[in-house]
Amino acid sequence: MTQHTEAKRGTSLARTMISTLFLDIGLSVLAYYVAELLGASTYVSLLAGTVVAGVRTIWVAVAQRRVDPLSLTLMLLFGAGLGLSFLSGDPRLLLAKESATTFVAGALLVGSCLIRRPLAYYAARRFARSAGGDERDEFEATAQGAAMRRRWYRVSLVWGGVLLADAVLRIGVVYALPLGVAANISQALMIVAFAALIGWTLLTRHQTTRVA
Repeated sequence: MTQHTEAKRGTSLARTMISTLFLDIGLSVLAYYVAELLGASTYVSLLAGTVVAGVRTIWVAVAQRRVDPLSLTLMLLFGAGLGLSFLSGDPRLLLAKESATTFVAGALLVGSCLIRRPLAYYAARRFARSAGGDERDEFEATAQGAAMRRRWYRVSLVWGGVLLADAVLRIGVVYALPLGVAANISQALMIVAFAALIGWTLLTRHQTTRVA
């Protein structure tokens, strides 16, 4: 494989990864800020982000005609958090629910390594299949190599650890600061965490590919 071809495939896969994560995560953040700019209360803005995230999760399940364990867990958390928010009327609970979702995702990533089913592999397979063509074929050809198997564990542990730390920090922010300030800081922390993780994942992918 030439360096030009490898770079082209890497760029395509990176574009697919970023666009998919934007749809999975960024849309809810965007909905929150748009609602806030339109003058909605913090509670309504958070509710808008939650509804958008839930709709996206359901849409993916319908489009793929299946619900994987992670998607199902997230859907249940969305529903439970939304129901509790309506019952309690506490906007902090709605904000804390987002951190709880991140916490569960982090715990699942770490736990998947303990049962030798690292979720990073399934996430990478999803991105490769979404990219299609050569990216999908290359993934299938290299995914079971020794270097790549080590990578699935490493990526799962790093993502899981960072998401767990991010969730704990954001929950602390939610109950330590005024609601409006906490909501904005919580969204910002999530953006920073995911941007750092995406950057690290793409950087180390090229290093692993060269080693493999």
